[in-house]
Amino acid sequence: MPAPPPPATGARIAPGTVLAAFHVTTDTGTMGLAAQAAAEALRPLADTVREIRTAHLAVRPGAHTSASARQATAVHGEALVTAVLDTPGGTLAEVDVALTSTARTDPSRSPSEVIGSLELSILTDLPAPSEGAAPGSPRWGVLLEERLRTDSAFTDLIEAYDGTIGLRIGGRELHIRCYRGTVLEVSPRSVGGADFVVDIGGAEFLALMTRETNAFMEAAMMRRVSSAGSGYEYLRMTGALIRIIDLARRLAAEDGWGHPGAKAVPAPPAADRNGAPA
Repeated sequence: MPAPPPPATGARIAPGTVLAAFHVTTDTGTMGLAAQAAAEALRPLADTVREIRTAHLAVRPGAHTSASARQATAVHGEALVTAVLDTPGGTLAEVDVALTSTARTDPSRSPSEVIGSLELSILTDLPAPSEGAAPGSPRWGVLLEERLRTDSAFTDLIEAYDGTIGLRIGGRELHIRCYRGTVLEVSPRSVGGADFVVDIGGAEFLALMTRETNAFMEAAMMRRVSSAGSGYEYLRMTGALIRIIDLARRLAAEDGWGHPGAKAVPAPPAADRNGAPA
């Protein structure tokens, strides 16, 4: 298949950028699969890569990823940028590689059966990203705090709440400290900790930002989003969480990588401001 054109020299990349779509065939097991997939995924950035900071391969239980030369594993990969962060050492690009089967060997299974995913964190010489391209970072938290403080719908949703909502995006944690309708601060850590933390992977957060509508409830019910801490407070603040995703979608749209329709997010009707994910 034709590969996407590489980013132009000196050009910024944003979350949602497709770096590569490729096929790999391996008979050397999961380590060989990870090495080949990483090489193909990073090929468009080859001239800018300084080092691979982390590489984590997650293979679906029971997936066939090790075979003899006579029965190799064929995998389709698509590499997506999920976040771009400005660091003292350079621009850090986070890339999620979705790995799916390429051949329908079993008629009862879908041709796009999920094999697993490869998460990469790469230090590059790419230009510094915009603040909105780094979801979950302290600078992104400042942008979110500005929206939360001035959003009347969110104020109404936390009117009776005294506590801290935790949000972890791609491993980066932010605590939203609230007191009776007021956002006191948004910071990487709070003194008393968060009442609960909602954990959203980088690829899932990208999907939430680029879908036509806010799909947080669907992601929660399908367990693509997880939580830890007080289940009671998590359920009580469901409406507030949905609104946080609304405002994050607006940030992404204004930064040029989210769904364009999210730029103007209407306030939810009062009757619809409560609810609990399964």
